[in-house]
Amino acid sequence: MSRVVSGGCRCGAIRYESTSDLIAPHYCHCTDCQKLYGGPFGTGFVVTESETSLTGEISCFEVESDAGHAKSHLFCGVCGSPIAAKVEEFPGVLVLASGTLDDPDLFEPGAHYWVGSNPAWFEIRDGLEVFEKQPEYSG
Repeated sequence: MSRVVSGGCRCGAIRYESTSDLIAPHYCHCTDCQKLYGGPFGTGFVVTESETSLTGEISCFEVESDAGHAKSHLFCGVCGSPIAAKVEEFPGVLVLASGTLDDPDLFEPGAHYWVGSNPAWFEIRDGLEVFEKQPEYSG
């Protein structure tokens, strides 16, 4: 039987379950994530959309990504928790926010993306792989 990963927003109005592998767990330093999470980076991982179900009333905010692609932020309209993002450049996948996991120990970051957008005062010292922008994805 496949492992089921679950999570949701702070107030519980939105829930998800996924049997997908947790792909490319990462810290994202793009300017969009900085604004969204109110800090120098966001944290997330990729799941396949076909193996993931979202329930509840999901709100959506559309932006242009740092790479110039359409990006949809999915969030809870009640508590404001960011849940996921869909990026036009990567169809068929969702980037789930790691802070929404029911079991936070499942998130084991492997890299830093978009470090070229870091504020000057932020220094990365964890030894993880670092990418100036978005690495190639071959989902």
